[in-house]
Amino acid sequence: MNRKYKKLRIEKRNRLLELAYIDPITGLGNYNAYLARTKEKLEMNDKKTMIILDIDKFKTFNKKYGHKKGNALLKRVGEEIKHSIRKTDIVCRLANDVFGIFLVGEVDVENITDRLNSTISRINIGNIWYNLRISMGVYICDKDERDVQSIIDKAIMAHDSIKGKYHVPYGVFTEEFEQKMIRESEIENMMEEAIKNKEFEIYYQPQISPKTEKMEGAEALVRWKKEQNKISPSEFIPIFEKNYFIIKLDEYIYEKVCENIQEMKKEFTEIPKISVNISKESLLERDFLIKYMKFNKKYNVKPNEIQIEITERTTTDDNINMKEKLEKIKEKGFGIAIDDFGTGYSSLNMLEMLPIDTLKIDKTFIDKIDEKNNAINLLEIILLISKKLNLKTVAEGVEKSEQVKYLTEKKCDLLQGYIYSKPLSFPEFKRYIIKNKNIK
Repeated sequence: MNRKYKKLRIEKRNRLLELAYIDPITGLGNYNAYLARTKEKLEMNDKKTMIILDIDKFKTFNKKYGHKKGNALLKRVGEEIKHSIRKTDIVCRLANDVFGIFLVGEVDVENITDRLNSTISRINIGNIWYNLRISMGVYICDKDERDVQSIIDKAIMAHDSIKGKYHVPYGVFTEEFEQKMIRESEIENMMEEAIKNKEFEIYYQPQISPKTEKMEGAEALVRWKKEQNKISPSEFIPIFEKNYFIIKLDEYIYEKVCENIQEMKKEFTEIPKISVNISKESLLERDFLIKYMKFNKKYNVKPNEIQIEITERTTTDDNINMKEKLEKIKEKGFGIAIDDFGTGYSSLNMLEMLPIDTLKIDKTFIDKIDEKNNAINLLEIILLISKKLNLKTVAEGVEKSEQVKYLTEKKCDLLQGYIYSKPLSFPEFKRYIIKNKNIK
């Protein structure tokens, strides 16, 4: 009886250990196993390298072929990684399509990443070949490093550094990333207080019709003033998107814009339509529209006085049913604009399918208009397609008279840039309206 009971206890313990440390899909170790096994290896007095690897557009693969095929793909990728490294090295599935690889001893990083890339880029599952793309982040550990999570974070940061660089299969962590991590931590420590202390300010950049030379709209832009210093949006926005603080900031900005519109309506008979940027993270919130409509009601602002701007990158996100989201926004009466158009990979089908009103053409296209008024063909195509689809066009970053001339000839609807005005604080913006008396 005792022997039988003892055997049952051993079996139960083994099952619990398996649940705690084995990934059921790939048969590899899981995140817990990776932490434990790499911690042991870090004690060794030898060179150590960590690689974080994931499969690009794995969610799309899952949607297209189903979860069963997706699981089969994960299993095959795990097997290929295992065959590509030494028996003394570690490979585990950390989460979703993310794998952790830990190499001990001298390794040729370029050789191992090339091998992994060529092996996994074309995989056979059930006698069908699939073309894949993987991204990798590499961190070569310091001799005395023992904090596994810190090492993982550095490898992930190296991985994130190549996002959007489709010709680059891997990134290597550098000292520059180290400083970036320290700076990110500083910003995260300041962000909550910044909201409480109202350090975020709204600036407005006019959008001018080249035909009438009157202002038809303005974009609301956020600025962060910390005491005497300014923190650039290009620095804090990506951090806030990553840690989801952007949701709170979006709400703060939107409420402030509604408050400013209310004030303008008291002072002016006409006001421009204000464009407000909304992040992908905010759109994913279930009660996003309910919360925002409360601000409209609080400040007596009509939805048609606001245009919601989303980036082109957001429209191609697999996590969002974009058509459904935008239709609900449109039903309430808001205008909808696609920002940074031309920088992503959206299709013409997307432009026809989504209920959008405006395309904002990215500055990179405007910069290519030269003194002879020869813009790149793609800009002309975008303007022509927009007309065919009855979409309003806004050119961003207009700074030169030859750009104004070209865009006017090509019938771009609105121009936004320093040639007309820099982004203005709210008091400056009101003075701009009074001085120019140029609202359509």
